[in-house]
Amino acid sequence: MSGAGSRARRPARRFSGPIRVALGLLTLLAVAPARAAEAPEVAQACLACHGEALAEGAPPIAGHSSNYIQLQLVFFRAGRRKNEIMQGVAEGLSDNDIRALGKYFASLPVPDAKPPADTRAELTRTGEATAARHRCAACHGDAYLGIQAAPRVARLPEAYLAKALTDYRAGTRPSSGGAAMTEVAGALSDADITALAHYLAVLP
Repeated sequence: MSGAGSRARRPARRFSGPIRVALGLLTLLAVAPARAAEAPEVAQACLACHGEALAEGAPPIAGHSSNYIQLQLVFFRAGRRKNEIMQGVAEGLSDNDIRALGKYFASLPVPDAKPPADTRAELTRTGEATAARHRCAACHGDAYLGIQAAPRVARLPEAYLAKALTDYRAGTRPSSGGAAMTEVAGALSDADITALAHYLAVLP
């Protein structure tokens, strides 16, 4: 976070016509009206993609630690983590907004979603062995539900997990726990990433 006091709210990035329309539609499509009504005003747009009905490529964020959520928003705002929509959203957030979002989403229960059916048992076993070899549970917990700045990775979308690991390996996504993820992912092969993402996505 920056120095004392909250930063002045900066104007959001101007998007091209199609992206601007898509963002407007996502805001209007906020899911779970009862939950959205309880959220701070700044969280309304977040729920459109990260609510109970996830937008394509968007991970669930309910139940992540406040530290992790705040760090990711700071990374997006500073341009250190790349995603056109999220960077546009984060550019307009003050420090107080980021604190409020971290506190709110951390207060929500972890989604009680059933994992997808595991139709690739051999790949799951390979992923489990890869996770043990790289000691993933040391930071993410034995059940992979996250510890402080290390996020929950159990039962996240498989494609999202694979992209996150690939981005860490390429150095295009900053690690929220020092350089740990950059170092770990740097040693992963494409096959390792595929196996790990599958294993974590189908955890019971």
